[in-house]
Amino acid sequence: MQCTAFLSSSAALRQQEPRAKGASRPQLLVRAWAQQQEPNTGRRAALLAGIGLGLGLGLEAAAPQVALAAAQAPVPVGTYLPPADGLPGFCLYQPDEKKTPAIRAGVIKADPAFYQFALPESWAEAQLLNILTGNFCMPRCEEPWYEAKFENPKEGSAQLIVTELQKLGAKPTSKLQELGTPEQVVTRIGNFITGTYLDEEDVVSAGTKKLADGRDYYLYEVYAPYSKTGGHNLAAFTTKGGLAYLYVLTASDRQWGANEGTLRTMLETFQA
Repeated sequence: MQCTAFLSSSAALRQQEPRAKGASRPQLLVRAWAQQQEPNTGRRAALLAGIGLGLGLGLEAAAPQVALAAAQAPVPVGTYLPPADGLPGFCLYQPDEKKTPAIRAGVIKADPAFYQFALPESWAEAQLLNILTGNFCMPRCEEPWYEAKFENPKEGSAQLIVTELQKLGAKPTSKLQELGTPEQVVTRIGNFITGTYLDEEDVVSAGTKKLADGRDYYLYEVYAPYSKTGGHNLAAFTTKGGLAYLYVLTASDRQWGANEGTLRTMLETFQA
């Protein structure tokens, strides 16, 4: 699969919403038509109306389901993202100025870019509920929000979580080290790594490293079988522009065994 230029259509695809529960509009129209017929129609007319109603409901009920399934089908990033330099088989994800609620609201600024990371070509963007993206609270959200999520059922998932530094009890101008040591910080963000809670003994490693952009990051490996996101977790945490960024990669035991190297490569490519 060969990567191509970024297409804004992927954002439109992500924002499509499913139909409301219950009968579809075509179904309601067919039912209304049947109810408006004369009550004293002949036997033949009634029979034809019943057959027509059954066919109409079957065809028109199936059409929205087929369209919805097509709209929600995963689109591999290799079909629309540019290739990642020096990483064959990977694409570079860099959101544009209209991609997320936080970017559109000016909360996340391009300095020089919003953020970026590499993804395997076969991965696809996952849909996020509006409430998780902060769409209803920008530009001031009381809780951390999810900027992006990508996944591959056979390999794992990746998600970026962002919050204001003040929500972590720090000043907007605080640098990474001012929040505490890697071991101290992980106790405050661990629930976002596992999706539930964090036991200190589940932290396999915690340390500091400069990644590709030269900024300091706290890097973590967590093995938490009880976690909602997957037993194996890799995370990169840093601060920039009054915000805290947490990039999390997760995998089940089966996914980890075959894709640990890929996930570690992805972690190294994250830049806030």
